[in-house]
Order: sequence, then structure tokens, then C-alpha cells
Amino acid sequence: MAAMAAIVSLSCGSSSGNSPARTAEHCTKKGAKTGALGAKTGVETGVEGVKAVGKTVGGFVEGGSDQARREWQQGKADTKRAAHTGADDVKQEAKSPDCP
Repeated sequence: MAAMAAIVSLSCGSSSGNSPARTAEHCTKKGAKTGALGAKTGVETGVEGVKAVGKTVGGFVEGGSDQARREWQQGKADTKRAAHTGADDVKQEAKSPDCP
């Protein structure tokens, strides 16, 4: 029994890549966590997109089409940044080791 525990603990600490989930419960928890991060990323990206549109309209009202264009470019960059940051978090969670 002790030898089996040692083998399992060594395989958890190895850097050979991701091994399959240890239990169905663990797999379910990991999937839920990854899904929640994905949903959070979608919401944050959507919020940034809405803010970009609002700033563009405000820029048009305040400074005309040139100001609107600048606001749009800035909003687009902010939205892209939010999407990539969230995507990196989701990928990191999805690739996290299966051992507790």
C-alpha cells in the first residue's frame, strides 16, 4: 500500500505533462472551474465592447469623427486586451495539473 502511494505521489509531481483526471469528481470540478473562467472572460470582454461603443459615441458628440475614430481604436485595444488576458487565464486553468 505504501509503495502504491509513493508511485501516485511521484506521478503527481512529475513534469511529464498532464495526466488524465484522477476521479470523475475532480474532472467535473476542473471542468466547472474552467467553464466559469470562460464565462467570466466573455462577460468582461462584452463589457469592454459596450464601453468602446459608448466612448466612440461620446467622442463623436464631443469632437467629431476624428475623436470618435481615436476612441474606437482605444476601445478596440482595451477589448482585445481583456479577451486575451481572460483567454490566458482559461488556458492556464485548463492545463493545470490534475493532482491536488
